[in-house]
This record gives sequence, C-alpha cells and structure tokens, in this order.
Amino acid sequence: MNVNFSSFLKLILSINLCLMLFSCSYTEKNSFSNPEIKDGITKLSGKIINYHPEDETENPIITLSVLYPVTAGVTNLETQLNYDGSFYFEEVPIECNTIGFISSEIFNWTGVGVGLVSGEETQVEIAFDENNDIKVHFMKNNLLSTSDSLLYSYEFIDRFMVPSGDGYSKCYNMNPEEFRPYAMKIIENRLKYALDGSHLSKRAADYISNEFRLFYMRGILLDYSGYISLNYQNFKAEEELDDFTPIEPDKSYYSFLRDFDLNNPQYLYNVYYPEVLEVILRNDTLNIPLIGDTPIDQWVNKVKAIMSELVGFDKGLFYDMLAANSYAQQFNNELKPLSDKQIENIKKYFKGKKGEIAKILLRKNEEIIKLAAQKAPLVVNKTPDVSKEKLMDAIISKYKGKVVVVDLWATWCGPCLDAMKKYAIVKGELKDKNIVFVYLTNGSSPQKLWEEKIEGIGGEHYYLNADEWRYLMESFDFEGIPSYVIFDAQAKLRHKFTGYPGNEEMLKMVENLLP
Repeated sequence: MNVNFSSFLKLILSINLCLMLFSCSYTEKNSFSNPEIKDGITKLSGKIINYHPEDETENPIITLSVLYPVTAGVTNLETQLNYDGSFYFEEVPIECNTIGFISSEIFNWTGVGVGLVSGEETQVEIAFDENNDIKVHFMKNNLLSTSDSLLYSYEFIDRFMVPSGDGYSKCYNMNPEEFRPYAMKIIENRLKYALDGSHLSKRAADYISNEFRLFYMRGILLDYSGYISLNYQNFKAEEELDDFTPIEPDKSYYSFLRDFDLNNPQYLYNVYYPEVLEVILRNDTLNIPLIGDTPIDQWVNKVKAIMSELVGFDKGLFYDMLAANSYAQQFNNELKPLSDKQIENIKKYFKGKKGEIAKILLRKNEEIIKLAAQKAPLVVNKTPDVSKEKLMDAIISKYKGKVVVVDLWATWCGPCLDAMKKYAIVKGELKDKNIVFVYLTNGSSPQKLWEEKIEGIGGEHYYLNADEWRYLMESFDFEGIPSYVIFDAQAKLRHKFTGYPGNEEMLKMVENLLP
C-alpha cells in the first residue's frame, strides 16, 4: 500500500497533540527550569472570555492533556465549560512539573499550553482578538508567564513536514551506515527550516527542538527498517513492488544516540521522551532484557553494558527512566500488576530523592490492579478463511446472540489506545452482560508490538492483511481510526462511527441493545 510519509508524520503529530508553536517575546532564560520528579497534585482553573453559548445547547467539553513521563502515558481529562465561560480541573495528578494542553471545539481544537506545578493552582484566561486569534493570559502560573503562551499549530508542523530543499529522497538502497548521516541531516535541515524566521525565544526554540528531535529520532533513526520499507513503497510503482527486506542494523549503528544527550532533564517536558525509551527497550538489536523480578541495580548494570558506549554516559536520569518505563511497559502493554518481588525491588532502589519514582509506580500499580480485575480473557483468533466481502459477517457470526462492539485500531494510534483506557471502565460495568468486544488491526501494527499490547486489552482479536483492512475501512466509509461498528444480538448493524464518543455515550448505545 502506498503511503505518503509526510501525511503519515502529520497524522502521528496530530494524534499526540504535543507539537506546538510558541508565541512569545525574548526572555533571559534559555530553558524552563529543570523539572523534578514528584508524585504530586495540581489544580487548573480558567475562563473563556466573551464566550456566549447558544440557547438550549449543551456547553462544550474542555480537555486537558497531561504527560506522565515515569509511567509513559498521556491522560486526557475532561470537564464541561460553565455558562459564564469558566472551567475547573480539580485534583490533577502529575509526576513532575509539566506543560499540559487545553483543547476544545471553542477554539477549533487548537492546543493552549499551561504550566502545571505540584501543590499549586494555575489560573488562565483565554480570549480571541479581532482576527479571531487566541490570546492567553495567566493570572497565576509558576512555570509559564503570559509572554510564554504556547499554541498548538498545524502551520508550524507543516514547516517540519515538507522543508524547502529537503523533500523525501529515495533512500531505500542505503545501508544503515549510509542512512545514519542522511537521517541526521534530515533532522538538522527540518529544524533549521522550521525555526528560521519564527521569532521564537531561545527557550521556546530549545523546547520545540527537543520535541522534534525526539520525534524524528523515534520515527526515522530508531526505526531504520520501517522508514526504509516505507520509502521503498513510496518510490516504487505498484506493479514493481516485490518482497523487500531491509538490512537489520547492528549495535554500532545506534551510536547516534550520543548526539541526543538522553540524560537531559528538559526531556521530561516532552511527549516523545517516554516513546523513545519504549522503542529502545523493545529494540531487537539492543536486546535489553525484560526487568521482571530482577533487582533493579543488577538490571541497570546489564543495561549499562549495552548502552553506555552508545549514549556516552553510564549514570543519570536516562537509566532511572529506563527502569521506571520498563515497569510502565508491564502496566501499559500487559495490564499486569507488580509482583511482590518487584515492589520490594522498587522500594529498595528508588529511595532518597529518587523515592518519588517509587511512589508514582506504586500508585500506578493500584490503578492497574483494579483495571486488571475488569479485563476480559484474551483470545487471539485466526482470521476466517473467506473473501474480504464476507469477512465481517464471518467474524460476527462467531458471537451469535451477543451484542458485538468492533474496534478498528492500531498500535501506533494514540487516540485508539487512549480510548481503550477510557472504556475499560465501560467494559468493567458490562463484564457479565451479553456483550463481546472485538478488535481488528492490520500490518501497520508491528506484530510483536501488537502481541504485547493486546495482553493488556483482553477481548477477541484479529490481525488482518492489508487488503482485508482496506476493504472494511472503505465498506463502512471510515477514513481514520479509532472507528467502531456495533451490532445487536441479531447481528444487525446498529451504529458505526469514528472517534471515541465518551464513556457515557458508549455505555448508552450498548445498553440499549442488550437483550
């Protein structure tokens, strides 16, 4: 299947809501204060100035996106806007001082950056000028000032996607050693092109550079095989495509990691830092062992033997975050609580100033225990041996007499995974009801990663080929994911939609179909 790489990157960026344009004046500071990891609580209150809802219309939802670097996730919290334009987020858990993003249909889903500081309240006003541009004013914020307004901008993303003079050159015939300097040059060119003439402050430019460097490291350098394969598909005509297997890089290829200073505490602000750590942890060439019940100091020593020469150091934040994110993978991919031995290891290793990491992991463990109790047993199914036109009917027929919720998703789809976390609560409430949850994905989800992810999802899973997936998406008129198809107990199609509608709406749709 031909895929335009620019569109693919833009999709990933828009999914994660993490790349933003700073509209700010120059300041003396070159960067934000280094965040310290701390298991904390913060508050956010705000007001939309000159907001006038239409009569008898439901007030819109305000979403706050919060990054959790220790437990490797982004959580979207929601609250309803009040009629006077005010909104509140009470008791927001954070893992360190961080930058969250407010978004809403009111401002066309533009993300507004807000500083979140443990134990303190942030107060913000959002208004529109005569050109309908967003203006942000902080009445109270100990991380950002009004001159540091952060706005999520598609225009700015576009400058990174298609930089002048760079383009998307043919590179599928490059071996890893040839590709590495080529990829580093791509990153350098795109940063320079996007930042030139942007009138950003030094600290704003540094922040954005960190986010994009991490993004491109994850999507290009750390995924040599995936990037090369995609480039091959883009530059070969459909009729010329054949079996193409890129060379697997050896360990020395990853020496580019030392150019990214992965001990930099500023990365704790960046969405792509835990994603980079996740890719490193599951890289087959680096072959970092699963942490399991191994004492953390012993595990870290094994990791240092693999990584220290590549990253350029043998101690610091990077190793602590790798250890924490190893447990986070167990939480997020398998929905598996910590063992007694793991709890003992965490308490023993993360103490003193690092003790906050232990608090965060143990708090997350309590959440996982509750969610794991609600998870349905995992069933991996062989795709029915029928034509693509009959595939959905063949799948649904397996669950006669049950309401069937079909979820089309992918491992790389942030909103898909976020939705699954949300409606885990719905599934728990429906656990003993006459309903089954079916999950469909395809080869865009790497099979090994898919096998890891579904451990934590449970339910009935199918791994489709490209032709089957394309047909289903087209037959239901879906253009994106997550998408859902809901059948009643008589196998009659009752709902189809793209984008998770929220727990309340999903529960209502399903309960109305239960026999």
